[in-house]
Amino acid sequence: LQDCLAVSRTAGEIASGHDLLDEMQLAAATEEKETHSFEIDSAQVENVKQRCLPNALNFPMLEEYDFRNDTVNPDLDMELKPQARPRPYQEKSLSKMFGNGRARSGIIVLPCGAGKSLVGVSAACRIKKSCLCLATNAVSVDQWAFQFKLWSTIRDEHISRFTSDNKEKFRGMAGVVVTTYNMVAFGGKRSEDSEKIIEEIRNREWGLLLMDEVHVVPAHMFRKVISITKSHCKLGLTATLVREDERITDLNFLIGPKLYEANWLDLVKGGFIANVQCAEVWCPMTKEFFAEYLKKENSKKKQ
Repeated sequence: LQDCLAVSRTAGEIASGHDLLDEMQLAAATEEKETHSFEIDSAQVENVKQRCLPNALNFPMLEEYDFRNDTVNPDLDMELKPQARPRPYQEKSLSKMFGNGRARSGIIVLPCGAGKSLVGVSAACRIKKSCLCLATNAVSVDQWAFQFKLWSTIRDEHISRFTSDNKEKFRGMAGVVVTTYNMVAFGGKRSEDSEKIIEEIRNREWGLLLMDEVHVVPAHMFRKVISITKSHCKLGLTATLVREDERITDLNFLIGPKLYEANWLDLVKGGFIANVQCAEVWCPMTKEFFAEYLKKENSKKKQ
């Protein structure tokens, strides 16, 4: 255990700021120490990750999936289509996720309209294992299913949607399921069809757990989803790492560290996203509303 922790400390000293180590630095740091393997009780993984955060033991853990040497879980025949050409910043974000033939769990931050969907589909195509994609609502589920078919060669029978209106099942040993956080985390009574599908989701080993809009999903729901599902790699996608419940740091041990964050100003200059114009609009308040507003000391209540 001490040797493993020492590797993390050596790697952390090389890193600058919050940026992830590049491959040469990580390899050099790892070679300086012996590496030992040990198994952690699955029920205690979250506690171990939380104890290793910078505000605790300060030995941050990095979760990796050796997908190329995974012979237990069946492969999924899926490639990016020739017309799917990731932009330079998308390629850079993927390079931070993949290295040494492994997939790292963590969060990729890209501005709205910068192509988070293509990054997610590209990650699934590289891992080539069953993928569980979680969205915030049924409309997003349809959009993600469309994006998988748009950018990849996945066959229709290998992708399914699981919502209140669509309870589909993919055919074959491996596939992609697109559903919502609520459908997985729901603890009430389900229909017979829904119960069968959720049981399959719980029992399957997912190569990739792809999570969209991680900044808006409550922390307790993340915990429930992650405890219900078994996944080797977790990728969170978001446009901003800001949460109203001020529990953004929980994502560090529930999903993983920030792997990459694109600068929206650079993307604007490169012509990848639209230019942003900010305007301040003053709106009048009624006397009654303004009086109540002045009484509140809590900034959240004022919002």
